[in-house]
Amino acid sequence: MKGASFLVSLFLWFILMSIVFDVPRIGVFPLILLILAVLIPSPGEIEVQRILDKKNVRIGEVITVNLEVRVKKGIGLVFIRDTIPPMFEVIGRPYASFFVLPWRRKFKFSYSLIARKRGKYELPKTEVYSFHVLRVHPTRWMLKGESVEIVVTSHGYLKVSPHRILRASMTQAIMYSRFGPTTTDFKEIREYRPGDPFKAINWKATARVGRLLVNEFEREGRKTVMIILDARMEKLGSYFENPLEYGIKLSMILADFYLSLGNNVGLYILGQGKLVTPASSMSQRETIVKALLSAGLDKEETLENAFKNLEIILRRFSPAVILITNLTEDVTSEITSLKRDLVIIDVSMYGEISEEGSLVELKKQALRKAAQKRVIKWDVGRESPHEVLLKLLGVVE
Repeated sequence: MKGASFLVSLFLWFILMSIVFDVPRIGVFPLILLILAVLIPSPGEIEVQRILDKKNVRIGEVITVNLEVRVKKGIGLVFIRDTIPPMFEVIGRPYASFFVLPWRRKFKFSYSLIARKRGKYELPKTEVYSFHVLRVHPTRWMLKGESVEIVVTSHGYLKVSPHRILRASMTQAIMYSRFGPTTTDFKEIREYRPGDPFKAINWKATARVGRLLVNEFEREGRKTVMIILDARMEKLGSYFENPLEYGIKLSMILADFYLSLGNNVGLYILGQGKLVTPASSMSQRETIVKALLSAGLDKEETLENAFKNLEIILRRFSPAVILITNLTEDVTSEITSLKRDLVIIDVSMYGEISEEGSLVELKKQALRKAAQKRVIKWDVGRESPHEVLLKLLGVVE
């Protein structure tokens, strides 16, 4: 309303000048200007369309964001701004301003984002500020467009197809699990395949969708793998790069590999208390990925607490347990107090300072020996997750 106050003041000054100089028509000009300013509306009926070239990305990938703004009425200044989550690096400006005229009502601008940390993030609706050409009407603020969800993974989601060498390392028990007798543990509802028993047809589900669906149950002899991911590793390294981020990547690959063999795979995030019950259904892969995307340190928890929380799962499935952690004196002490057998993957980010014979490597060797369990060293700077998988299966040392 500053503009209105200015025009009223100007009008009064012109009235005063017209009286002093005896020129009555002088006071008419600011009055006409004030009337026109009141009649001209602020920019309104604004539409914002935001297009992202991709919504599922890996860490370090670039997302291009294009915005198109349409203003259907009014004259004045329009300011547009996107609120960017702090986990993204911005290239360019996520804001812009345009002066709207009757013949100039459509505008475009763009910027880019670089994902720096895995997770699910929301890009909220676009903020729009509308200013009248003479500031006669008050400034208007509004949210336009739609919010967008961006999923950032620590790697491009890979399906690990079992290689002949890896298959050869598997025991017959794993392969038997695909053809063993069924149990009473429900697995999923799926489409009918030739050879399915007539009694397995789910008639209620079939009637709902209009095609044959059958109930599938877990089979005996199926191997179960339980992955325990130590989220306490998040304290080591930087916010964007730490052993937990590498552990998440490895967990995804291990889960995908064992699921591809038809095994039950479960996940427990130590330090968050999040559990994904072991299963081998088609949806299990997605369930595990969702859990890993939100993995983080939320509470204080020890390995002993974790195994107490997993007691029912361990008793029911008798799984092979894989612990992904970074061995420290405290973690090693927790491991030695456990009576259960497990395989440990030690995520190391020390790089060049952990060369053979260095003090860091000598200390790490001592911790691995003190753990009294099978420990696989993973130097993230020198080895890929697939090499760790080969080590885990005993194909290479």
